[in-house]
Amino acid sequence: MKNRRKARELALQILYQIETRKTSTEEALEVIFSRYRFKSEVKTFAEILVRGSHHFILPLNSLIKKYAKNWTLDRMATVDRNILRLTIYELLFLEDVPPIVSINEAVEIAKRYGTDDSGKFVNGILDKIRKERESGSSLKWDHLRNALREDTHLKKLSKIKEKEKLWLVGGCLRNLLLGREQNDLDLITEDSDFKVAELFAERIKRPLITPGPNLRRVALPEGIFIDFSLKKYPSLEKDLLQRDFSINSLALDLDSLNLPFLFLIDPQTGLEDLMNKKIRLLSKDSFKSDPLRMLRAFRLASHLNFTIEDKITKFVKNKSSLIKEVAEERIGNELFLLLENPLSCGYLESSAAKTLLKQILGRNPNLESLKRLEDILLSKKIINKNLKKKITAHLLEEKGTRIRRDLLKLVTLIFSPRQEKNSLSCIGKDLKLGRKDIETIERIEKLYPFLEKIVENAKKPLDSIPFLIQAEKETVEICLLFLVSHWHQQNSLKLIIQILEEYFQKSDLILHPPGLIKGNDLMEILNIPATPYISYLLDKIHQAQLKEEIKSKEEAIEYVKRLVSEEGEQREIMTKREMNLRISKKRERQQRSELEKS
Repeated sequence: MKNRRKARELALQILYQIETRKTSTEEALEVIFSRYRFKSEVKTFAEILVRGSHHFILPLNSLIKKYAKNWTLDRMATVDRNILRLTIYELLFLEDVPPIVSINEAVEIAKRYGTDDSGKFVNGILDKIRKERESGSSLKWDHLRNALREDTHLKKLSKIKEKEKLWLVGGCLRNLLLGREQNDLDLITEDSDFKVAELFAERIKRPLITPGPNLRRVALPEGIFIDFSLKKYPSLEKDLLQRDFSINSLALDLDSLNLPFLFLIDPQTGLEDLMNKKIRLLSKDSFKSDPLRMLRAFRLASHLNFTIEDKITKFVKNKSSLIKEVAEERIGNELFLLLENPLSCGYLESSAAKTLLKQILGRNPNLESLKRLEDILLSKKIINKNLKKKITAHLLEEKGTRIRRDLLKLVTLIFSPRQEKNSLSCIGKDLKLGRKDIETIERIEKLYPFLEKIVENAKKPLDSIPFLIQAEKETVEICLLFLVSHWHQQNSLKLIIQILEEYFQKSDLILHPPGLIKGNDLMEILNIPATPYISYLLDKIHQAQLKEEIKSKEEAIEYVKRLVSEEGEQREIMTKREMNLRISKKRERQQRSELEKS
């Protein structure tokens, strides 16, 4: 232990000489070791600290500046500055030394060689770095390092770029530090010709897209985008400060990708906010330059389980109307990303979120219904395990550009059983949803009243077959929507579960009925022309199949003949009744007329 203390003090002395006398590392080491004799352990450890600290002096200085708030490097005492450099190097690179030991040693050396305040000053900065970088930290530095070094696209870019500067920025770094998987890659380049982007696209045989004058994009087959943005300002930090939130302003110079330890550029409090699970705004003008960032704040909070700073919620409450300046398609994409969270409602219950949603949807959001839906989908008591498993698999199916679950969540946010017709599909069109998405919403809206009538007539034997045939796959969404709207009606719950179980039991027959007989066959057998009545008869055959009343072509023919005959008799009876009613009304009119004359 004494030898390590002597080595650290010796390293401080050498670093001090290098800085004050402007000598090289090699010269300073040679001078000190030629004049004095040291134990082998002292000499070796001191040399490691000196060479490492001086080699990584730029990233070490960046870390010191980041955590020494209100202090520039020039204002710091030379002793304090160099103690910080060698100790940070020790913390980051020398795994055999416990972090607490390194910090305690630095504090003691600062007290001995620095000013009265040096120990406290050094301890404050080093402790912040320790909490951020230690193995027990919420930030997953090993995961970040391993994922980036194994990324085949980053390896290609590192080779292609040669001396060109490239920085990896934003969400990729954020997600990896949180132990999540990376998706898209966002890079900043200084080259206005985007030569690296062109070479990269050429190497991987993908087209280079130009979404804007300062942006190039490569779309990968697996649905990942690699964006190359042009650096706008001489200072990279100024560029990063134009982004939305502190946790998205981190950057990594690709030149440092293979260093023993990753040094991230953090212009504000990004790493600290990641550790504290906080969504913090970078600039008061951030929302004005892109109002969609207001909705993105709630989406990020939902995805990351973070809290949103008060400054953001106050701004959203006062300036939510700015969202109307954003293209509807962008709003829809952001909203659906938010709804992906199984507990998304919890992040939309603040007054700020409600105000913003009202601007987007044109009405007060039905958050209570959304919460009920999420409770139904997550609860183990409301729906039995086997049925819930089938419902979950169904809702994860893609319908158009969205999965069914997220479309249902949007519908639930705006649905009311007594609302105006077509209001749901209007919202879908306003948000520029895909054609198939809008068709699904329209079917839910159109067929919901059908289910209501079935439940209202539940005292009679339950006949859900006509509804199942018409609703097809949307049966599940309509039933869940009904449950949400009739939350406290226990009888309704039993009926809906019965309908859902019947749907899944007979789904193959509902969606893909075996063609026992064709329309042309019916026209020939019954000697009738091609009219809507043929479709009616085929639908009746389908219903009889589901009820297991018929299973063969012969049984279908007999069923149709019987149906036509019975309906013919019914029509004759109805015709006679109508004729008798007309005669009766005519007599009544004649009698009234005679009375009036008399």
